[in-house]
Amino acid sequence: MNESNIPLAITNQVSALILDYTNEKKSIQSFYAYPNSLEGFKRKIESTQFTKTQRTLLVEQLKQQYAHNEIAVPKAVNSLLDEHTFVVTTGHQLCLFGGPQYFIHKIVSTIKLAQQLKEAYPSYNFLPLFWLASEDHDFEEISLAHIYRTTIQSSTEHKGAVGRMPMTIFKDSYQELFDLLGDKAPLIQQLFAIDFESKTLTQATAKWVDELFKNHDLIILDGDDKALKRSFIPTIQKELEGENSFKAINVTSEALKTQGYKAQVTPRAINLFYLDTNLRERIVFENDEYRVLNTDLTFSKEELFEELSNHPERFSPNAVFRPVYQEAILPNLAYIGGPGELAYWLQLRSNFDQLNIPYPVLVLRDLIIPTDEKTITNIHKLNLKLEDFFLNEVDLIKKYLRSNPSTHLDFENELNALLELKTKVLEKSKSIDNSLTGMVEAEFVKMQKGVERINQKTQKSIKQREEVALNKIKNIKAKITPNDKLAERKENFIPIFLKNPTSYIEDLIHLSNPFVSEIKVFKQ
Repeated sequence: MNESNIPLAITNQVSALILDYTNEKKSIQSFYAYPNSLEGFKRKIESTQFTKTQRTLLVEQLKQQYAHNEIAVPKAVNSLLDEHTFVVTTGHQLCLFGGPQYFIHKIVSTIKLAQQLKEAYPSYNFLPLFWLASEDHDFEEISLAHIYRTTIQSSTEHKGAVGRMPMTIFKDSYQELFDLLGDKAPLIQQLFAIDFESKTLTQATAKWVDELFKNHDLIILDGDDKALKRSFIPTIQKELEGENSFKAINVTSEALKTQGYKAQVTPRAINLFYLDTNLRERIVFENDEYRVLNTDLTFSKEELFEELSNHPERFSPNAVFRPVYQEAILPNLAYIGGPGELAYWLQLRSNFDQLNIPYPVLVLRDLIIPTDEKTITNIHKLNLKLEDFFLNEVDLIKKYLRSNPSTHLDFENELNALLELKTKVLEKSKSIDNSLTGMVEAEFVKMQKGVERINQKTQKSIKQREEVALNKIKNIKAKITPNDKLAERKENFIPIFLKNPTSYIEDLIHLSNPFVSEIKVFKQ
């Protein structure tokens, strides 16, 4: 059950660029290839070519990855051999317990989009695909989760790609979670069934995501794959040889800035990292040689290309080059991402064009407010609307006080009357003695300040009288938009999942609609 959707324009949750993108503003249509519409997908399907060789390699590597992760291979994987089968893709960092709720919402959006496309184009097959961002090395960002007002966080001395890190690092965090959940822990222990002694974060994440979405044909892919990167070697070589990506993306970034938008990411001269055990550092070209930052590793061009040929798995794309790698190895139609992700994808089309790699449809994931009947009822009793909670706390309280007859008390009319009286007194005093003007002005300033002090005291008394209601407003805002951001960007999915574990995913899929770019209200 849900309240009506909330338009993005009144929420301040997305940038002007994303707002204009979702509204298909003509001035930015050159920054993407296809609109997020059924007609846009029809054109993308017709233009997408993915060879039998590419499909065979993808299926082989998926089967190997599933075997390595000790997960049963979904039956849908074999359908990728069919030229009429495509994927729609989302991806995310391997956050502890999924990190913020929108980790789940991205996957739900992808599943729903695949269903909607199948209904619209039944002669094709569409599979939702989740890309494990296993090569990311920002451990601090993935190492914590906010659950029941508790922050659970892991720590380690390990460096490099987080997906390769052993699950022993996270063992204490899992125990802390189970202790926090008390008698609710068994259900979560079943979901996160992990062998801490022999598994990596990639394996553990793949396993619990597969378990959570096992009924929805979700394909899980790890880009940290030697064979898949081998197929990408020619494009990696182009990136190492010149600054083509750097130049192409910067041209687009400047074009966006000219129209008043901010660039989301800054490209490098070489948008690749060198990846090895406990190591993921940038590759740079300096003094006629290639160097791996913060190491003693150096290569001539010939040596680096030989390294690439022998060990393609050691070359890791950064944030602006990973989309190119993704689209090169997948029969993909769309990328489903959040506002920040789509903002940087809109910087990338020219780079795709110069590399001759197909550009996907960009789809804004579902932005969701999880709430409940009690919260909605309390909001209505306060004579407010859910959308009001996108105001900052000060303005929200002002709106509440003004919206209720018993609390809407100010001295604006009296101040206006005082100004009118001042004008009349000044006119009379001037007619008698012009030198009285200063004294009259000063007296009225005193009176105005006095009324303002009375107003301040009155407002303070009202707030004290309304303390219970104001605390309720603050608590509701903390649940819905903490720090003026959607709670899904901070709070973990586990507490909401535990309210109705048997229908949680199905209810979200029912609510989802990636063709409607508004904030959806998920009421349990």
